[in-house]
Order: sequence, then structure tokens, then C-alpha cells
Amino acid sequence: MSEIELTHESPRPMVGIRRKVHTSELPGFFAEVLPAVMGWLQAKGLRPASAPMAMWCAMDMDSGIADVHAGCFVDGDVEVEADGEITSGISSGGDVIKLVHRGGYDSMGQSWGRAFAHAQQLGRRPGVGWEIYVDDPGKVEAAELRTEIYLPVE
Repeated sequence: MSEIELTHESPRPMVGIRRKVHTSELPGFFAEVLPAVMGWLQAKGLRPASAPMAMWCAMDMDSGIADVHAGCFVDGDVEVEADGEITSGISSGGDVIKLVHRGGYDSMGQSWGRAFAHAQQLGRRPGVGWEIYVDDPGKVEAAELRTEIYLPVE
């Protein structure tokens, strides 16, 4: 189990595709969207400034609908204008709870639960979190996958 740390992060610009998706449809969403974003960047002659990532803009626990913006971070001097479904976004800056989830994506909710519990222990209000998918699930066994989890707190 990964240690939880409170760090300070600067806001980072990202580019991706944002949709409202039922949690059961997330694997298909990521399989469609992440290659499309990477292809779009390549066609524009741009390089990602991170591994693939997702920003969790909202989650309705009752319906299972996630408002997710998936893509990657880009360099701060890159200006991205909306192009079809491709849109820009920015991560929150300031104090952020960070931990590394190790294992399959199906157990990631447990790690997010730890991050939210830590925010509550600190008496801090959580913001819009994000994940960076450090390892490629096509090349790394599910049990060994690493995902960085970031939860901004006020």
C-alpha cells in the first residue's frame, strides 16, 4: 500500500476529451479516447508532457455517472483551441494529497477512498482530482500497474 503525502502542485494544462460516462463504460471510453488524443497531438506536432491521465470533474455515486476529461498534460506554453471533442483543461494548484495506486484499475476506488479519508482527517475539503496512468496496461501485468492519484484539498 502506498504512502499518502500532502504535496504542493502547480496548475498544469491538459488536453483531452470530456464526457459523462457510466463507470461500467470507462474501460471502453479510455480505450477510445486516449489513442484519439495522442493521435491528435501527433497530428498537430505536439508532444504530451505526461503519461495518459484523467481528470475526474464530477462523480454521481447514485447513478454511477462520471464526468471525466481524459488525455494528457501538455507544456504550459502550448495553446490548445477546441477541435471537435478535443478540449483543454487545467489541474488545480495548491495543496494536493498524492498517493500511488498499485494494481488493476478495478481496485482503484479503494485508493481514492484512502485519499478522501485522509482529506477528512486533515479537515480539508477535496477538489477535482486526477490520475496519471504511469504504466501501459498492454505491457504491464494488472497487479503491477502504477497509477498516481492526486486529490487537491482546500
